[in-house]
Amino acid sequence: MTLDELEIGQAGIIKSVGGTGALRQHLLNMGLTPGTEVTLIKVAPMGDPIELIVRCYVLTLRLEDARKITIERVNPKQVQRKKPNRYNPIPHPGAGELGRADSYHAHKNKESIPENQPITFALIGNQNSGKTTLFNRLTGANQHVGNFPGVTVDRKDGIIRRHPNVHVTDLPGIYSLSPYSSEEIVTRDFLLKTKPEGIINIVDATNIERNLYLTMQLMELRIPMVLALNMMDEVRDNGGSVRINELEAILGIPVVPISAAKNEGIDELIDHAPHVTRFRETPSRIDFCPVSDDPEDPVGVVHRAIHAAAHLLEPMAKKAGYPVRFATTKMIEGDPLIEKSFALTKGEKKLLDQIITLMEKESGLDRNEALANMRFNFIEKLCYETVVKPVESKEHRRSVAIDRILTGKYTAIPVFVAIMALVFMMSFSWIGATLSDLMVVAIDSFADLVDRGLTAASVNSVMHSLIVDGIINGVGAVLSFLPTIITLFFF
Repeated sequence: MTLDELEIGQAGIIKSVGGTGALRQHLLNMGLTPGTEVTLIKVAPMGDPIELIVRCYVLTLRLEDARKITIERVNPKQVQRKKPNRYNPIPHPGAGELGRADSYHAHKNKESIPENQPITFALIGNQNSGKTTLFNRLTGANQHVGNFPGVTVDRKDGIIRRHPNVHVTDLPGIYSLSPYSSEEIVTRDFLLKTKPEGIINIVDATNIERNLYLTMQLMELRIPMVLALNMMDEVRDNGGSVRINELEAILGIPVVPISAAKNEGIDELIDHAPHVTRFRETPSRIDFCPVSDDPEDPVGVVHRAIHAAAHLLEPMAKKAGYPVRFATTKMIEGDPLIEKSFALTKGEKKLLDQIITLMEKESGLDRNEALANMRFNFIEKLCYETVVKPVESKEHRRSVAIDRILTGKYTAIPVFVAIMALVFMMSFSWIGATLSDLMVVAIDSFADLVDRGLTAASVNSVMHSLIVDGIINGVGAVLSFLPTIITLFFF
């Protein structure tokens, strides 16, 4: 059966992911890899799209895409929460802080940048992660909008507050660095060709499992970066938490909790990001797959394949100016842009194909599935160690109860018609009509007043008619609709 055949509350294990090219890669990048359990929790009133739980986060998918995923139906697993053991906090690792981290200069890849030398940041994150709000907080009014060369993708540049030599470019919202959409290509070209001195990666803390996939790819670029964990106020209000110290220690990059909407943590981010970048502190971790000699372990197989391919591709990667780990994973994925820039010989291409074929045979997954599965396995373990899931709040329960009525299969359309009828009556019969009548009375009174004044002053009849009949009554006829329009605007 396919994913679109599931009923609400039913679960299934993904057996295969169909499609080709950009669509298939996009599905894999969302965590829809073979062996993953998915549970259907909601269906739109017209049956499309559907809402699923995948790898502990909520995903909305079109039916057309769901039909490309083959599943085996199973009983849904109960979410296993952490055992209520005593939590022993660890000291703050101090990643990127002078004199705090033991390995402060261990991953320094170049000489420090002088204070008077300009530096450029790339602001990167998933769509709807609060990136635009953060950009406005960082730059204030010091920004301008343009386009990237050769494409119609918007580009925003600005200067970070209190740091006149620090520039930031707001890149398009993307979910991965796969070169399929124009936004992904623009972002990747900016990182690989423009080579910004630093990265500010904004992550939605309420949907951290989905957002960290892009973070892992950015870390492979070996560019100094800071993780801005946004929407922490929502996590806190719902009773959840993120263990920042543990998250920073595992990832090996500075993590700053913020709320861009409420301006919380922005000053710390503004001061911390330039400091990390000027000292050239690159991510201390770029290997996300554990060492394993178990031939049945699909993640261990990927680990061996990446390291074998890295030894082969390292000279070409350095010659092309690409980070070795990033270039290796992209070559294993079959990235056409990286393959074109490498121009491997027949012997090198054959050897790489043998490595990939062996990885696919031992893991039981194709090249793209294996890499996506490796990354999401790391994310699941990371979130289990660092994320405290919130209990269901009263607000969420109330929202779900309302959604059952507003988006129900049999109630959605009648409720929609009733709401639109109510809006119509409020705008054109009740509130709007009453206010329009009052506006007409006011305009007529004003017209009578002016008419009497012009008559008393013996103004020329042509001018009299122009002012009263033309200007006042003409404009008044238009203004009489204004209350109705304003009433409609509030809905």
